[in-house]
Amino acid sequence: MKSLYAIILFTLGTAPLLFTQERPSENKEVSDEAKRPERKPFPKHWGEPPRIQTKDFRPLPGGFGMGSSTLAVWIEKNIERDVDKGKRPEVKPKPKPKPSLPVRPELPKEIKKKMDNIKRIQTLLKEGLKRKLDVLGEEATKEEIGKTVQEFQKENAGRLEDVRHLSKQIHKWQKENPPARPQRPEPTAEVKEKIKNVREKQKDLEEARHALHEQFKDSKDLSKEDRADLIKKFKEENVGKHKALKEAQKDLAKEVRNRVQTKDRRE
Repeated sequence: MKSLYAIILFTLGTAPLLFTQERPSENKEVSDEAKRPERKPFPKHWGEPPRIQTKDFRPLPGGFGMGSSTLAVWIEKNIERDVDKGKRPEVKPKPKPKPSLPVRPELPKEIKKKMDNIKRIQTLLKEGLKRKLDVLGEEATKEEIGKTVQEFQKENAGRLEDVRHLSKQIHKWQKENPPARPQRPEPTAEVKEKIKNVREKQKDLEEARHALHEQFKDSKDLSKEDRADLIKKFKEENVGKHKALKEAQKDLAKEVRNRVQTKDRRE
């Protein structure tokens, strides 16, 4: 009966609140300790790091994050010993930067008040329906429960309509006030030129494929051997176009990787 009761509550208009709950702000300040990623553990055979260290702060070798110069020297010596013994320290790849979340606009008092009213009405509906179902008892049949729910919906039609009306107003405000999204940086002239080059190569190859496809359509009576010969001829004639496209794509990727990384974007 509990599971059925949960389904009934959902039908009474509790679903709209799922879309109108105020989300926590993404702009809350985070402490330096929370921002700092956990350092990967040192190999056990290195032993304990030096207890007395300088107070400076610099990147550590081997992908071990940040630390003092004393710790850096200790890591370098251990890495050299491992290399001499034929061991290579595990270098953890740098984590990919996470995209920054769009900034959500502050909810005005009017919208907050509407959300509070929805919560208040839903609480009254939930408590009222629970009292009705408690009167029926645990042995109530599905038919009795359904009839009670229908009567409850008729009795509270005004409240249910209020929830729907308030939800529409909140949704309308959310649609008119979307989160501010960061603008994409404009590609440089060099990147634009390489993108244009890739698209031209793709177009050349696509036209050759289209011509082969049309040739197959016009020659439906071709045998398997003839079709295989046409495909082989197509590959031989367009191997240069394939190679040119791959080179253009590599050139573009190299140019993009050379851009300066700022947070989650390359500029």
